[in-house]
Amino acid sequence: MSDFQGKFQYLDKGGAATQQGTCRLSFDAQTLTLTPENGTPIVCDLGDLDAINAADWELRLPLHTGRAIVLRQLGKSYDTLIHDLTDTYRKRAVQCMLLEDMGEVARFQGNFEIAGTHSASGAAEIRLYKSNLAVLPNALSSFQWRLADVDDLRLDTSTYEVSLQAGAERLKFTRLAKRTEEFATKLREVMNAIATQTAQTLHGMFPFLDPEQLQACTGLLREGRSASLQKLGAIHKQIPATLAKNAVDQDLKPYYNKLAALSREDMGYAGFKLTRPEGGDGATAAPVDVAEPTDDESDAPDADAAAPETLYWFFFPLVRPGTSSLANVVAWEASSRSGRATYFFRLVDSGQASQLSDSARAAPMVDTRIRRLNTVLAMLNFRRRPIYLSDDELASDARFHRYAIAARRLPEVREVRASFLGRALHSSPEAWQTQVETILKKASV
Repeated sequence: MSDFQGKFQYLDKGGAATQQGTCRLSFDAQTLTLTPENGTPIVCDLGDLDAINAADWELRLPLHTGRAIVLRQLGKSYDTLIHDLTDTYRKRAVQCMLLEDMGEVARFQGNFEIAGTHSASGAAEIRLYKSNLAVLPNALSSFQWRLADVDDLRLDTSTYEVSLQAGAERLKFTRLAKRTEEFATKLREVMNAIATQTAQTLHGMFPFLDPEQLQACTGLLREGRSASLQKLGAIHKQIPATLAKNAVDQDLKPYYNKLAALSREDMGYAGFKLTRPEGGDGATAAPVDVAEPTDDESDAPDADAAAPETLYWFFFPLVRPGTSSLANVVAWEASSRSGRATYFFRLVDSGQASQLSDSARAAPMVDTRIRRLNTVLAMLNFRRRPIYLSDDELASDARFHRYAIAARRLPEVREVRASFLGRALHSSPEAWQTQVETILKKASV
């Protein structure tokens, strides 16, 4: 554990010092401890730091609570402290963004500028992973982008700028020194690898698509993103039936069929994420079995059993019993072998629920909400615990503290947790049905 000496101030939200004096500062891979010469130690998770601001021989550590630790008179150890703490802080930030098992490709130093729903800029370390891009500023909170969500990548050789566009969001990188072209090249290589794997996966799943149809399908059903089954069916009428046959594990068929019966057929969504096999680089995932054909599914072509391993899921917007009117509930079912429960969420806030009865308004509202849910699940690398564990469970169990930090720091995660209605375990179809009825009663359906 690194150990340093100096003087400190512990500031309240208004900037007034509530504690100060001589201290010792130490930190390990997860925890920072400040021990005053006279007083009670201040201990926090490195993930609870909002930034590391170092200038003029002073170190300022703002906390998520609004308070801040200021360190001065660190002597010759100042540069060593900044270097070591920054490196450790970044490692913890990667853990709290749930990226540590993603497979790192390369690191770069440069400046970033993001514009869209929010704006920020500054110097940062940029880490490229096999499926994500992490931006780790010192003076601002870290963030990430999923590369499968990027619509456009451009390199401007006249200004040495690399820009990414994802929907309305734009992320620009500058001051990469002599590594600008290398950064753009590696980004392109990783994005192309994702696109290639996606196309191969879909070709294996839908062997009946011609090249033009496969291109259209690949553009709509991107890795890690959900697509409307109705739109997929417009590309080829057999796609929805083939997904129902080959993307649903045989043991999970009863739950899938019940959810399909409770939902609007024209508003279902499906998605997939490429996973790594047991023993591969990074996190492991259970392989997906290709379901055996049944009599009622004989019209759906077989998938290629040698296709890349994948996690499949479906979103089911539910209807009110005995009607075609949408209820304010959407079910998420991971239909691969790793799916152990069905998760239920409110579609919209209660004040907007009445608009779901208007068919003209309902479709875009459902689409927006499912995209939002999908974005958060992808941000969490499709881990379920950050969604269903209670605040107390996240806070009290050290194993899940990084999930608690993610839930606290990311407004999108907080929003989805607030809309979570419950989960029904795949213990048996009968027990599952009872749990579903309880959840829907809670949602006033």
